[in-house]
Amino acid sequence: MDGFEYDGTFYSWKVSDMGKDLMLIDRFSGLPLHEFFELVDDNFDRGRAPILLTLIATSIRAGHPDWSVERIIRTVQNLSLSGVTFLEPDDEEAAVELPPASEGETTDPTGPGSPSPLRSLPSEPDTGTYATSSATPG
Repeated sequence: MDGFEYDGTFYSWKVSDMGKDLMLIDRFSGLPLHEFFELVDDNFDRGRAPILLTLIATSIRAGHPDWSVERIIRTVQNLSLSGVTFLEPDDEEAAVELPPASEGETTDPTGPGSPSPLRSLPSEPDTGTYATSSATPG
């Protein structure tokens, strides 16, 4: 599973276009949405403190949907990165990923040209191989 563990709780990487996440993105990154999602897609920039803290905040929000934005902000502001354990998927988990949507499809509510905020973060490497069936209907 891809995510992090903090204070004995595992959180998978999540970010969405929900109001609470949009507030957390603005609070921690200070960036317009399209810029934030461009930086999230860049593995190098994802490690920058404002981006990483934003992803931690939105992932905690997904793990505790009943928490207020203020509580999540306080939690993230008070955490120490030395107390966070980052976990990456192993090769078997990465191989189970679904293929990307075809070029004509979109689940992107943020508008054309913007990365979709509805995927798991950070993105796993694309292996280019997917299980297919050679059976034909009879």
